[in-house]
Amino acid sequence: MHEVTDLVLILIVGTGGMLFLAGSIIFFVVYYQKRMLQNEMEKQQMEGEYQKRLLQTTIESQEKERKRLASELHDGVGAMLSATKLNLNFLKSFTQDPDVLGSVKETKGMIDETIDTVRRISKDLLPSSLEKFGLTEALQEFCDKVSTPQTAVTFEQEAKSLTLSKSQELPVYRLVQEIVNNALKHADARNVCISVAQNTGFLLIIKDDGKGFNVMATKNDINKGVGLYNIENRVNMLGGRMELTSGHGAGTTYKIDIPDHG
Repeated sequence: MHEVTDLVLILIVGTGGMLFLAGSIIFFVVYYQKRMLQNEMEKQQMEGEYQKRLLQTTIESQEKERKRLASELHDGVGAMLSATKLNLNFLKSFTQDPDVLGSVKETKGMIDETIDTVRRISKDLLPSSLEKFGLTEALQEFCDKVSTPQTAVTFEQEAKSLTLSKSQELPVYRLVQEIVNNALKHADARNVCISVAQNTGFLLIIKDDGKGFNVMATKNDINKGVGLYNIENRVNMLGGRMELTSGHGAGTTYKIDIPDHG
């Protein structure tokens, strides 16, 4: 009887030990998997932050180069063309030959057209109205400039004031440029409407009545998805959230929320 009791006790202790060991193994596996998942999430977060910083650095470099080119065009090429025009006016006073005068007039006309082109390119590279008057004035000017008889581009402001910081205005302007230029090139739209409003943050909505597209198919197409990828990157850089809806024959709407950073 005593031996049976000892045997039962050994079995109980052995079973308890086995259960404890099994529980320890299960706990270790669960802890290990949880730790691995946490490490993976931290790694993805670090990669995401690195990609965001890399994108921001790239865009800042692009803007710096745009500013340099705009200055070169305006102060360098523009000034040289204006000086050339003055020289032509000076040379014109030394002749009365109708052929020469006609050539001078024609050349001056070409110079005037070139000066206008230089000014337009310079404004596209660095919109002076953005620095002088702010985002809403710059967007209105942009709409007036890109509107055509085929496609009307309009701007609406649904808030008296906006909370965007100065550092956010240029990235938002570039974002609008990219979306609207895509619509003008590919949407076959009659109307494109840009509206800005203020809710918990800054709200940007760009809507067109064009032919629309399959969003997922475009994202997965390496040739067609680059523009959309650039737009998403710009939104991410601003810390915003984008809702894109589109479909064949249903037009396209971009709804972009950018939080108020104070």
